Amino acid sequence: MKNLFYLSLAALFFSACSTSNTPAPSTNNPNDTLGASTTLTHIAIGSCCNQYLNMSIFKAIKNKNPDLYIALGDNMYADNILNLDFASFMQSQYNLLTNNYDFNTLKTSIPCVATWDDHDYGKNNAGAEFTYKLTAKDKFLNFWNVPANSDRRTHEGVYTSYMYGDASHAVQIIVLDCRNFLNVISSEPISPTADTNKTILGATQWAWLKQELQKPALVRIVVSSTQLCTERNGWEAWANYPHEIDRFFRTVKEANAEGVFVVSGDVHYAEFSKRTKVGQYPIYDFTSSGLTHTENGASVNQYREGSAYVNLNFGMINIDWNASPVTITWDVCDNVGTVKQQKVISLNELKF
Repeated sequence: MKNLFYLSLAALFFSACSTSNTPAPSTNNPNDTLGASTTLTHIAIGSCCNQYLNMSIFKAIKNKNPDLYIALGDNMYADNILNLDFASFMQSQYNLLTNNYDFNTLKTSIPCVATWDDHDYGKNNAGAEFTYKLTAKDKFLNFWNVPANSDRRTHEGVYTSYMYGDASHAVQIIVLDCRNFLNVISSEPISPTADTNKTILGATQWAWLKQELQKPALVRIVVSSTQLCTERNGWEAWANYPHEIDRFFRTVKEANAEGVFVVSGDVHYAEFSKRTKVGQYPIYDFTSSGLTHTENGASVNQYREGSAYVNLNFGMINIDWNASPVTITWDVCDNVGTVKQQKVISLNELKF
């Protein structure tokens, strides 16, 4: 989605290639090494980082001292519109991130987990049909220092999950892949499909998600690169696949999974959305998007709580384990770390 910036990348590609076309230098990246016993209290999230723009926002994220950073997708822009050597082109774009001081300082000092969206997948609005998705996956996993023994190295797509904390502080992070299995509907503006055979996650990932939701946890953060709880806006979103939204709610209920909320990116603004199905607790979607660039305004969204924040931003998830009941605070932070919007909920609200 949002191809306003990726066209400029081709014009600048050759200067990036001259910097380096070799694999990005190895770093002491703590990805996937955060101890499973670690109690998560402060989690940073962000999406939509154009590697050719100012990335000083990552200094503000690091200054929050998060326990973990979740990269929600479009972590860089690598739309190869000139049909250049795909592997070399994508590597050159990842090298720009590695060579950026503020980004690399965050990445080498804060544990990170990540999913991708279309622009770091390799093509605007691409899905299962994308020719170079295996190459893109290899570059993605290597950049984020995913271990050789990770399940992500052996199955199709980049979905995975993490569990942190003891039984009294259990946080499950479920990272979805909304690209690899996606059945693309049409070009933008996109209209919702009535074809229930069209899928976002694919059969294998749906079965995996249900199994994950059956594992014991108190807080469950579902990472979706595109918005799950917004209304149809002509861009990419779960709203274009209404049967997939229904299936998500149904899967949560069938797994009797409490404590679920969603974090998403893609749209170049931040907002809180809330959708409720009869007989179930509400699903919140905390959208944080626009690390380096934003839109002129936000789309209409009947599920929005409050107003959208249309400036550079990242998000913070703060869990107060000492509160009774446990509370979760979602902060929308600007490019220097000032909290601009905030929403507080009780964990009891996310129960059947």
